[in-house]
Amino acid sequence: MKISMRYFNTPSLSLGFLCALCASMFIYMFHFGLLFPWLQALLGVLALFFWLTLPRPALFWSGFFTGLFWFWWIGLSFRYYDLAWMIPFVTVAVALTYGLIFWAIGLLSHPAARALALGTLEWLHPMGFDWFRPALMFTGSIFGDSLWQLWLILALLALFLIVKRRWRWLMPVAMLCALHFPHHTAQKDLPVKLVQTNLDQRDKWDPRYLNLIIQSNLASIKEAEREGYKAVILPESAFPLYLNTEIDLLERIISMSEEIDIVTGALYEENGKSYNSTYFFHDGDLKVMHKVVLVPFGEEVPLPSWIGKWINEIFFGGASDYETAKEPSDFQMAGVTWRNAICYEATTDRLYEGEPEYMAAISNNAWFLPSIEPDLQRLILQMQANRHGTTIYHSTNGPVTDIIRPR
Repeated sequence: MKISMRYFNTPSLSLGFLCALCASMFIYMFHFGLLFPWLQALLGVLALFFWLTLPRPALFWSGFFTGLFWFWWIGLSFRYYDLAWMIPFVTVAVALTYGLIFWAIGLLSHPAARALALGTLEWLHPMGFDWFRPALMFTGSIFGDSLWQLWLILALLALFLIVKRRWRWLMPVAMLCALHFPHHTAQKDLPVKLVQTNLDQRDKWDPRYLNLIIQSNLASIKEAEREGYKAVILPESAFPLYLNTEIDLLERIISMSEEIDIVTGALYEENGKSYNSTYFFHDGDLKVMHKVVLVPFGEEVPLPSWIGKWINEIFFGGASDYETAKEPSDFQMAGVTWRNAICYEATTDRLYEGEPEYMAAISNNAWFLPSIEPDLQRLILQMQANRHGTTIYHSTNGPVTDIIRPR
């Protein structure tokens, strides 16, 4: 009863909800096109201040509601496995995960200890999922979204709480040191066209629509060629089949590549193993690049193999996890070197090893529509572009197809 009273009371729920709003508003502002850099920065600072000061029960609810506001869309993909009944359970499980993470942070009572814990959250990946990054709250704001800028703001807030003298009011002023100033040189525009498709996920894999999808993709390639582009990028699994087994179609695209470079997503099958892959057609040649980082519970079960096999058997009709490449792949197109990235992996740090100047990222966001998932992905890509100086050409099925330049 005492535990119930501590956690299920109006102050704890209200403070947790308010803090989560401050920590999540940047996503919804971006979603609705409401760009107010000063307000976004203020809300981010308030969220960090709350996380440093809230008692443990309120901090639990803050994590719960933050996980809910950021990731309520994760369960939507289960619709396409005829498991829609699992959506509320997945949603609550994700929210509880982040609630427990913040509850654990609440065990630390000293502001400096909490600041240290919050500053390392970016490396905490529950079940391999790494989209919870507190620095994202400042992407697009007046503050920068590098780790050192997040740590600086956390350190100044902690000092404000620790120091009891008047000069502690200098700490908010010192946050101006975390202001974002563009530091990347402008990169040249490249003659590369991005193709955006808007196929419903269920229709995309319906054999009745396969020929229509193929013809639409080929028409998009021809249109890019007529418009004078040197290369064209189509989304993830733009061809919803094992393209390497469709010899006639493959030869047709290879022939088209003598006039224009073509990057497209499709599946790849070899020795009974499946890959989520990028096909690059150039001057009559083909290069296939496999995905490196798989989506947790979407393309792999991030659990011991015997558990993963059981989950695949029970929930996914006996399907096997996708196979992966060992290292990221690069290729030459339009006179520059590109890093290949497929959807989720484009947001991960591993794909930015070596600081690639250009990235060709392809995504299929239809799994999670309608939701804020494409917007959150876009913000993470912007953060990675800012941190690594990478220009990302992002082609999607669904929103948001865009060229993301470092700021």
